Amino acid sequence: MVFSLKGCINLLSAAFAIVAAILWLQSARVEVWADGQIAPRQDNMVILKNGRMFDVTGTAEAQSRWSAYAAMAAAVAATLQALSLFLKD
Repeated sequence: MVFSLKGCINLLSAAFAIVAAILWLQSARVEVWADGQIAPRQDNMVILKNGRMFDVTGTAEAQSRWSAYAAMAAAVAATLQALSLFLKD
């Protein structure tokens, strides 16, 4: 089985797109709990959720970090896909 350069680049592009999708799913699901904290502080905001203190600020920061990783993976996928357009079959 012989692989062309274009085929390999397309495969890598698809792999990075799947990684981006997984990272964005993680971004949507991440939660940061403020166990042990009994009241809001100036550096974060907490709410009571399911009987536990939920750190809204920490969750937003974690979601932003995971989303940034996903965006980087998507950028690599898009760049590889654009590169494959310039290659012959």
